[in-house]
Amino acid sequence: MTHFPAPTVATRLVAALAIAAGVVTLHAQSRAQSAPAPAAAATAATLPDVVGIRTGITAQAAYDLLKARSAGGKIGIGQFPVAGVTDKPVPNSMSVELPNSNPHETLTVWLTTPPSEQVVWAVGRRLQIDPAKPLLTSTVVAGLKQKYGAEAAYEYFWEYDAQGRQQPPARMLAANCVNIGKWNLPIVAPTGATYDYVTPLLMAPAPRTACDSLVEVIARIQTLQDRTYTVLVEVTISDLDLAHRSQEARMAFIANGNATQNKEELDKARQRNAPAF
Repeated sequence: MTHFPAPTVATRLVAALAIAAGVVTLHAQSRAQSAPAPAAAATAATLPDVVGIRTGITAQAAYDLLKARSAGGKIGIGQFPVAGVTDKPVPNSMSVELPNSNPHETLTVWLTTPPSEQVVWAVGRRLQIDPAKPLLTSTVVAGLKQKYGAEAAYEYFWEYDAQGRQQPPARMLAANCVNIGKWNLPIVAPTGATYDYVTPLLMAPAPRTACDSLVEVIARIQTLQDRTYTVLVEVTISDLDLAHRSQEARMAFIANGNATQNKEELDKARQRNAPAF
């Protein structure tokens, strides 16, 4: 397995972020009053985290945490153009695999897209446990509850407000957040120093619900022998409000640009003389 030196990947990240910022600036200069980027979510220590990584931190801060965690492991940056904002690929995710860890560990973070400030809106961790040495499911669940609190209404599912306060069962049940469509956020090892990755934030934003102001934690556990043993654990934290604000800022930016372009074309048409009849 090829390992990519951390400084090289860090340089790629900084360069890609600089390109994204530069392109957005150029677009903004040519498009009057482009949509402002949403503010980053609260990053208070009370917010839930995955090995110290929280939503709302900058892309560079997330990279530094991954680098410290990886201890020389392979770090990759997922990137893709943001249609209507920039034709150049920009970072939208980062992932690191720790092949020699026990359990085998993979970490992925997802970034908001331009024209928003690029910050972490989701983070996930995957632990692949040796089937020959499985963990007791009761031990795994106890660890999750110690980290995130007792599940308020659903198994392996927690929700917090922007201040990190866990939401009561009544609100979760009333909003039915667990059954509302979720993001597809695969926690996978990187395929290279950079690779194509189409973030779900490039989709049009869905109508907002009562759940979209919350930070959501979901754990997935793969078990054996009537759930006695666990061989796989995934934990994903998503800031739903931050994700939606990023989508909405992108759509507003594009709409404003289209409106400006249409006005410019209309002004030019008005200056053209009518043909002789």
